[in-house]
Amino acid sequence: MQFPAAPSPDDQHYASYTSPSEETNSTSKWTYLKPDKALSPREVIRIQLRALQQNDRQDSGIITVFNFSSPRNRMHLGPLNHFRLMVRNPAYSPMLNFKSFKLGQLVVTGNTAYQLAVINGRDGHEEVFLFILAKQRKGKYKGCWMTEGIARMDQNRQTSLT
Repeated sequence: MQFPAAPSPDDQHYASYTSPSEETNSTSKWTYLKPDKALSPREVIRIQLRALQQNDRQDSGIITVFNFSSPRNRMHLGPLNHFRLMVRNPAYSPMLNFKSFKLGQLVVTGNTAYQLAVINGRDGHEEVFLFILAKQRKGKYKGCWMTEGIARMDQNRQTSLT
């Protein structure tokens, strides 16, 4: 598969996020959003969902999600171009340029966070994904919430947003 070139710093695709406490307020190009100790697990998930919802021809949304993947998760994902292919797989492709999303209750246990996201796809179908985040304990991302995995949930099982 041929990928478009990675976004350049001249691209004008910006993202903004503000934390509920208004302590964190930032505007940045999607591809330059990186993990930050000031971001809560909910903010990290929202950033990734918005990035995927607004993914562009240069895959800046996909690159943003890759940026928030934990070092341990990246060992399984492989290099960026492998991740770009994986996101286009039918199991995850509904996450690209979807219409809207709803988030369930965030569950935090120790250094791990879980959250369901119901995505209303371009085709009108709803898909449910479970985000699993971990607060990093060492390295350059120490103290940052990063994604350990995103699992597509079985549609035949009952899921709840509360």
